[in-house]
Amino acid sequence: MPDLNDQHKELVNRDTSYFLGDPAKKLNAVAEGEGEGEEPAAAEEEGKEGEEAEEDDKSEEEEIKVPPKDLTEVDRLKYVVLAIENDCQIAPVGAYKMTAQHQVRRNEAFKGLDSSASTDLNSYLHFRNVQTDEKKALLDEPSAPFNSNFLESISGDEPKGCWNFQHDLSKKTVLGRSLIWPGYHFYHCHGKKKFGSVYIGDGLKNLEL
Repeated sequence: MPDLNDQHKELVNRDTSYFLGDPAKKLNAVAEGEGEGEEPAAAEEEGKEGEEAEEDDKSEEEEIKVPPKDLTEVDRLKYVVLAIENDCQIAPVGAYKMTAQHQVRRNEAFKGLDSSASTDLNSYLHFRNVQTDEKKALLDEPSAPFNSNFLESISGDEPKGCWNFQHDLSKKTVLGRSLIWPGYHFYHCHGKKKFGSVYIGDGLKNLEL
């Protein structure tokens, strides 16, 4: 898979077409010469501003500028895979712990959720780098290694109702589904450490939930 090409992020988010299986197919071609000719205009403005403005402009010019790239189907595929992982990869509360070195590890003391807690959205956390300022601040606290909720709860996901959990009493298991990414399924066995997930879908996000 190529490096993530997120220059067309908004286009990918709105794309509701099916994947065709052609990695090299261009979904959005960048016009020849696009992005060029901008530096001369910036240079003219530099002469009109003071020394402080000139220094700021120089520092900006020193930053690495990524040239515009075409959006291909394989670019879109990687973006969608990462989006599904970001939005859907979850774990029961307590299944993972943070060590004193701020490393995430499996929690040996985790015994699984009981049947009543296993359908509660507050019992599940996103297994990803925290994204809210509140959670990031808590990671810097000395008590962070003792906080079982150091990750973000799925109970705050929008829109409300985007997760569905149901019991499979015959197998003593809870089954979860993402309604934003149809095809993502999660399971957890009551009172056991066993849990997992799989995505079998068409790569299309439900934009009308």
